[in-house]
Amino acid sequence: MNVREIMIEGVETIGEDETLETALKKSTEEGEGGSLIVERNGEVVGIVTTWDVLEEIGDRRDLRDIRVRDTMETHLVTVHTDTPVEQAAKEMVDHGIWRLPVEEAGQIVGIVSATDILTNEIRNIM
Repeated sequence: MNVREIMIEGVETIGEDETLETALKKSTEEGEGGSLIVERNGEVVGIVTTWDVLEEIGDRRDLRDIRVRDTMETHLVTVHTDTPVEQAAKEMVDHGIWRLPVEEAGQIVGIVSATDILTNEIRNIM
């Protein structure tokens, strides 16, 4: 099975100059939740996740004062839509991440999460 079959299609984006408060609202109101692809002038420059936001809340920082660029991950690990699910899981483990942007034809077309992979595996067992 390939990532294409279990990924969440489409991605939500946010500008790097937006606040984490805006990111949190956007990810919970508009998207599947969990992550936003960060853009600068239409180019993908990173990813910000709910984990990033939780870390700032845990540090008792005001989300209105923090820019996405200050907490986003700039080293994007991605997989292709044709990547086997097992390889995607290995990439997550190797890089200590929970979500992978999925690419096709040089564009990010979706996100696959550890939850997506685990849910798929549970369905296969049952």
